[in-house]
Amino acid sequence: MNSILKSYLELNNELNENEKNKIPLCAAETYISEFCKQPLISEFEGKYSFVGKKQSNSFIGGECIVQLNELLSEECKKLFNADYTNADTLTGINCFTVCAMSLLSRGDYVLVTTSEQGGHSSIPIILNSLGIPYTAVPYDYTKYQIDYIRLNELCCTGKYKFIIFCQSDLINPPDLSKIHLASNMGIIYDGTQTLGLIAGQAVVNPLDTDNVVLIGGTHKTLPAPSCGLIMTKNLAYAEALKHNITPHYLRNTQPNHIAALLMCLIEQEEYGKTYQSHTIKLANFLGEALSKYNFRLARTDSNTYTNTHQLFILMSADETENYYINAQKFNITLNTKHKKLFGNDGIR
Repeated sequence: MNSILKSYLELNNELNENEKNKIPLCAAETYISEFCKQPLISEFEGKYSFVGKKQSNSFIGGECIVQLNELLSEECKKLFNADYTNADTLTGINCFTVCAMSLLSRGDYVLVTTSEQGGHSSIPIILNSLGIPYTAVPYDYTKYQIDYIRLNELCCTGKYKFIIFCQSDLINPPDLSKIHLASNMGIIYDGTQTLGLIAGQAVVNPLDTDNVVLIGGTHKTLPAPSCGLIMTKNLAYAEALKHNITPHYLRNTQPNHIAALLMCLIEQEEYGKTYQSHTIKLANFLGEALSKYNFRLARTDSNTYTNTHQLFILMSADETENYYINAQKFNITLNTKHKKLFGNDGIR
């Protein structure tokens, strides 16, 4: 047997055994049903979606991908009330990058959730690369929530083109109804962590607010294979995204992942409300159980540990590292955090 093939088979067996025995408490390791996985090995895999004007210069089978995207748009209209949908990207960060390239110009100012607030650490790097200056969104660390009074003061200046919510660590989603956008402002809302909760109506839909682009990776609370999803109801944003994403920034997409995402959304239409509400209930149940063992947890109010699927366990730096090492011994997956949101150190 080929030596590399042998090593691969051993690695695959090790991974399968690990999957059987682990307790997955990492926010990114959602169970995906066989129903959703099936399209990954369908004939959609590897197909080019490009269809030229009047069907000229088109790839054979490309019209099938167009129809697949139309079905996805129909389903996203049902679950998210989106008027424009794009799933050509493969991850949440891909989503954000093509959105920023499509909707922002060098020198535009934005407000962004920072890493210390739970924001994704890649976002400032991307903004810097694109020449987009940014200011931190005001944040109230005692409430694990946006400081809306100070945020609205910044919005009133007319200086900023977008607010960018990109929170990877999140127990209290932003309340967009409290934000007073200037007439020339919009919101890019990265819902990677909460897309499933939004689809299941366990978290308020950001698209209920005007001038919002909802984006995200689809492999966390939305239990689908990795895919990027971009949605909006704003006509101007939709036109800019439609014009720029394909074919300017992307050409060869992954239609098998798009098909798998479609199956996941159909699954969520049927079972999502129960599934997603139960997810939040289980997270709070676990928080209550941990508190009884004298763990110190963040709370969104006196009776609630989380309004999402995540829990924040607050510890010292040494306790955090020891806890992580012990979790590894018992094959429990979780994340260590060292940022202000966790009182400097803790476990998510």
